[in-house]
Amino acid sequence: MMGGRAIAADDSSDDEGGLLGGMISGRMSTGSASKSSRKVPFIQEIIIEAAKAGQLSDGKKLEDIETALVPRKDRSQFVNSMKLVEELWTEEEELFLRSTAEEINESLQELTVIVETIAVRCLTKLNEWEGRVDPTPSGHQKPSFISLGTRARKIFSTRKKAENEEEV
Repeated sequence: MMGGRAIAADDSSDDEGGLLGGMISGRMSTGSASKSSRKVPFIQEIIIEAAKAGQLSDGKKLEDIETALVPRKDRSQFVNSMKLVEELWTEEEELFLRSTAEEINESLQELTVIVETIAVRCLTKLNEWEGRVDPTPSGHQKPSFISLGTRARKIFSTRKKAENEEEV
């Protein structure tokens, strides 16, 4: 949906669509100036950045990735979203993402397909775990690290409670 808005704003000239452009930018820029320019990255962007930089080739856990895309205050959501990815990625996907930076940069199209697939799998699995009738991700569900991390935390917390109850 964001792409549609951006295109509409770009297509409008000062003469024709000034009002439309103002309405769109007004809708998108709620809050302070620093918040309006802040875009929450999707997990795909974070994983692609880390893979291209070769951060995963040494076997580092995803939650230990160093990235400027994640503000310090949002680190717990990031950790939970990366734990979710590690739980759901296939062995083949993990092996590819843990390739060297040179190998990754030679296969950027494959990298994009793999991380998109992982993101959809995360959304689908969270929907399933949350008990939705149709686990297929809806159009408004986005795989931002904050959204996935918050939802994953609830699932992990429920699991931990169930494990603790079994021990008692």
